[in-house]
Amino acid sequence: MNPLVEIAILLALFLLNGFFAMAELAVVSSRRIRLQQMAEEGLPGAAQALRLADDPGGFLSAVQVGITLIGILSGAFGGATLGPRLAPLLEAVPGLALYADQIAVGLVVVIVTGLSVVLGELVPKQIALSAPETIARRITGPLRLVQTVFGPFVFLLERSSTLLLKLLGIRERNRNGVTEEEVLYTVKEGTEAGAIAEVERQMIGGVLALADRPVAAIMTPRPDVSWIDLDDEPDEVARDVADSPFSRIVVARDGDLGRPLGVVQKKDLLGDLMAGRGLAVEPHLREPLYVPESITVLRMLEMFRTAPLHLAFVVDEYGDFLGLVTLHDVLRAIAGDIPEEHDPNPDDIVARPDGSFLVDGRVAIDELADRLDLPSRPEGEFHTAAGLALETLARIPTEGDTFDIEGWRVEVVDMDNRRVDKLLFTPAAKAG
Repeated sequence: MNPLVEIAILLALFLLNGFFAMAELAVVSSRRIRLQQMAEEGLPGAAQALRLADDPGGFLSAVQVGITLIGILSGAFGGATLGPRLAPLLEAVPGLALYADQIAVGLVVVIVTGLSVVLGELVPKQIALSAPETIARRITGPLRLVQTVFGPFVFLLERSSTLLLKLLGIRERNRNGVTEEEVLYTVKEGTEAGAIAEVERQMIGGVLALADRPVAAIMTPRPDVSWIDLDDEPDEVARDVADSPFSRIVVARDGDLGRPLGVVQKKDLLGDLMAGRGLAVEPHLREPLYVPESITVLRMLEMFRTAPLHLAFVVDEYGDFLGLVTLHDVLRAIAGDIPEEHDPNPDDIVARPDGSFLVDGRVAIDELADRLDLPSRPEGEFHTAAGLALETLARIPTEGDTFDIEGWRVEVVDMDNRRVDKLLFTPAAKAG
């Protein structure tokens, strides 16, 4: 046979091996949701590629049959044809005549292996990774043909591998399921690639956390609630209303905020005063939603959809008032900090030139972990940075107390009575 024909056959075998390697990686690397989209658009081969992805056992068995047969043919053909042709050329070299046959076989093995790796593995797999879904839908026809022609072998290999996996106690992975971690990782990759803005990544993370985050983590706690006491003198109530920075004010009686009566709109009370009608709080009282502290933010959002007043009182198991939550708080949990007109300092986490962060004690622990890029979310029965300090120190902190967490040195820099007001987070490497 002509040497050029022999070389051409060998190269064809390498390329055929490359086809199977490319097909295998293309289907395995394809995003199922993208294949579904292509199938819905009617692109040729998309539905077949989706079926291959859903049946990895049969598909991988067919690919392996093809690669194995080609490997056998390439090895046998290369050694049997090219080796004897190369040996006479080596015999003409002084000192190599005695070992010409062995050297020829060795050279053929090296050349065939190198070409097989490059043409049959590396280049095809790089091509497959460049556009896996497009390639997957274009190779379905030949793969189906291989499955049909070598059906008995494919069936035997598939059943054998399935039986072995069962004996080892390994279950086949369900590729139809997508976890929250996979979504977040994909979004992170998109952000690093520049396809998704950082603010979009934060919002997606906030949305995915709604179902796991308790409403107590985003509420305004009871000590920070602006309220008026109906038993106070009218002038004092009017002064409290005028001084309140909030548009809605909680109303209580007997100096007890533990069982509030409801909430009033500040504009309604001021309207009465400006009209000269005097201060009448009770006619303007509105009853908000009452929700337990364990309810999730997602459930709170669903309740706000049908509620006439987008404000809820958060209560404990005994019915005592713990704080309040508004639609603004829910939106803040999704989109991050949204300053309000009455907020003189909307930055709850302030970056400092030395790399440290001054953190308000009310900052949600999820927001803190995201901003400081903590390896993992601190676990415990707390929802805020102040709660983290209480949990870690196991007592009421005092100014100057420090503790370490996830590579950060944390210092309590300001206390408001028994409440943790400000914390300073400094990288442990710089804290000394």
